[in-house]
Amino acid sequence: MKSSIICCILATVLLSLCVFNADAGLRKPKKLTPELESKFEVLTAWIAYRLNLKHAKEACVGEYGFSDELATNLVKIKVANPSDREKCYVNCLYNKLVFYKDDAINKQAMKESLFEIVGEQRLLNIVNGCLNAGGTNACDKVYKFHACASPEFDKVRSDIFLPDE
Repeated sequence: MKSSIICCILATVLLSLCVFNADAGLRKPKKLTPELESKFEVLTAWIAYRLNLKHAKEACVGEYGFSDELATNLVKIKVANPSDREKCYVNCLYNKLVFYKDDAINKQAMKESLFEIVGEQRLLNIVNGCLNAGGTNACDKVYKFHACASPEFDKVRSDIFLPDE
C-alpha cells in the first residue's frame, strides 16, 4: 500500500515537473528524456497493475470474508499450509485479473498487464518456469503457480523500488 501511494505521488510529480510548465495552456508540453520516459512508462504500468489488484482484492475479500491481513499474507505466500478455501482466494484474484482463464494460466493477459514492469523476456521466463508447478484442482494449481512465481516477482519489485522503511 505504501509503495502504491508513493508511486502515485511520484507519477504526479514527474508528470507536472517534466511534461508541463506554468504556461502549459499556452505552450506545447515539454518532451521527456528517453530515460525518464522509460521510467515513467514503468511507473504508470505499475500504478495501473496495483489499482487492478486493489479492485480484485476488494472483490475477493468480500467474496471470501477474509481479513485484509490474511488476504495480504496469502498473496505474499506467508501462510503455512493454506486451506483449500485460502488457495481459492488466490485463484479468485487470478480470475479477476484474468491471469487464469479456461483452466490455464493466461500468459497473454499476464504479458499485457506486466510486460512493461517486468520486461517481456523476464516475464516469460518466470511464467514458463512456473507453469508446471502442479496442483490437483484449479485453486491448488493457481496457488502453486503463484507460490512459484511470487518470489521472482518480488525480485522485480526490489529492482524497481527502494525497500520500505
